[in-house]
Formats: sequence, structure tokens, C-alpha cells
Amino acid sequence: MFQDGMKSDTDDIFHDVIMSEERSQVEGYQEGLVIGKKAGLQEGYRLGWEKGAAINSELGFYYGFAKTLVESLEKNPKSKQRAQKTLQSLIQKIETFPRHDPVHSELQEQLASIRAKFKQLSSLLGLQPEFKRGDEVKGVSF
Repeated sequence: MFQDGMKSDTDDIFHDVIMSEERSQVEGYQEGLVIGKKAGLQEGYRLGWEKGAAINSELGFYYGFAKTLVESLEKNPKSKQRAQKTLQSLIQKIETFPRHDPVHSELQEQLASIRAKFKQLSSLLGLQPEFKRGDEVKGVSF
């Protein structure tokens, strides 16, 4: 009887040790999963914010440039009709760009179309404006 009780106690101790290791593994996995999800959300938010800011900065440059050209071309009656049509098309594309829908199926295609229209307009007018992305700017000086 003593041996049976001893064996049972020994089995319980080993069982507890094995189960303790298994519990620790499961708890560690769950904790890692929670931490990983949180880190992933933070990284995704930061990356989304950076990309969104970069796209809107670029669109803002094109839009400001286009609006300034509208005023300039309206004052010059000899301005090219084709350039004016291209300019109006560029402005329309920028104004209808889905800025508030980051998962829009045609977002990248529309952005590429705006860039192409801007290059076309620059070529028609013989201008060489250049948009500098934030990561290309080397420093700020006054």
C-alpha cells in the first residue's frame, strides 16, 4: 500500500511539472500573441500615416502648382488651349482622388495618372518643376 501511495504521489509530482511547463508555454504564446498584435497595429498605423502624408503632400504640391497656373494662364490670352485642357484635367483628377479611402481598388492607378498628367502639363509648358519627397530633403535652412 505504501508503494502504491508513493507511486501515485510521484506521478502527481511529475504530472504537475509537465503540466506546469505546458501551461507556461501556452501562457507565453498567448502573451506573445497579444504583444505582437499590439506592435503590429502600432507599426501599421505609423506606416499608414507616413504613406498617407507623403501622398497628400505630393497631391498638395501638384494642386497648388495647378491652381497657380490657372491664374497665370487666365491672365495670358495667348496661352495654349491644350495646356489649359490638360491643366483642368489634372485639377479634376486631384479633386476626385480617393484620399479618404485608402483601400480604394484604383488608388495607385489614379495616383500614377495624376503624376503622368503633371508631367504632360510640365512638358507642354516647358517647365521643370520637381516635387521633393520628405525623405529626399537633406535639411532645413533659413
